[in-house]
Amino acid sequence: MKALEAEVMLENVRNICLALPEAAELIDGFGHNTFKINGKSFVISCENENGFSLSFKSDRETQEILLLKEHFYKTPYIWKSRLGIYSKSC
Repeated sequence: MKALEAEVMLENVRNICLALPEAAELIDGFGHNTFKINGKSFVISCENENGFSLSFKSDRETQEILLLKEHFYKTPYIWKSRLGIYSKSC
């Protein structure tokens, strides 16, 4: 994925997340843009060899439905209630 495309996607996510009351953006220890409210993460972004991705919390029912779709996956390294979405064109 081109760096410019990832930056545009991150900017779109940033605009949505920071429009929420008390939302803040931080860079975590792994270099991921992390969006928090009252110290709790609600969206984490990442770019790697697979492209741009987001991680977010989901209830189990919604998680089951989303996992049936092509671009969603269970994050292997964060809480069981988190889902990731991978897309080359978020």
